Amino acid sequence: MLTADVRSRVEPELKREAEAVLKASGLDVSTAIRLFLRSVVETGGLPMAMPRPNPETLAAIKAARAGDTTETTLDDL
Repeated sequence: MLTADVRSRVEPELKREAEAVLKASGLDVSTAIRLFLRSVVETGGLPMAMPRPNPETLAAIKAARAGDTTETTLDDL
């Protein structure tokens, strides 16, 4: 079987922690990445739920990026 390299840069501590969890499950990082990529293909997207901001939050993010913000105090909230 022909293979291709996949590279990713992560924090050393994250790598160590992930390796420990995967090892306890009998997996190595390469196998876990292959499983993840296969799941992406089979599901047609990320194989886990990713929270998405609602329209109100999206509007606030866009306004903040444009510099259109108003001051809100704790009392306002």
